[in-house]
Amino acid sequence: MDDQQKPHDPTTMRQFSQIIAECEDGQFNADLSDALRNLIGDLHNSAVSANGRAKGNMTVKIEFKLDGGVMTLTTDYSTKAPKAARAHSVFWATPENNLSRRNPKQRELELRTVPDSPREVRSI
Repeated sequence: MDDQQKPHDPTTMRQFSQIIAECEDGQFNADLSDALRNLIGDLHNSAVSANGRAKGNMTVKIEFKLDGGVMTLTTDYSTKAPKAARAHSVFWATPENNLSRRNPKQRELELRTVPDSPREVRSI
């Protein structure tokens, strides 16, 4: 019998998704699903403050080891969520190469406290 005439063995995995589903007795698939949902949530949260756009990624790693006819698979994954945007601060460089919150090229207004005194009320 050639390969096309052999009866189908239900324990033979022909699809990649079947292999993922069986790794670690299904725990790897469950962990990937949770990580994907978390990543999507992070993308939605990040997009709110980024004009509706966000990027992230998920990397799945499967290491195959063949030893004496036995195939061992070791799995791992990682996700990279978008980093939250941080606010910016404005400073000016001084002639001495320091930073200042005040623009050194702009005059400061001379503000003073006005004494609190009773005011005369006038009728018009």
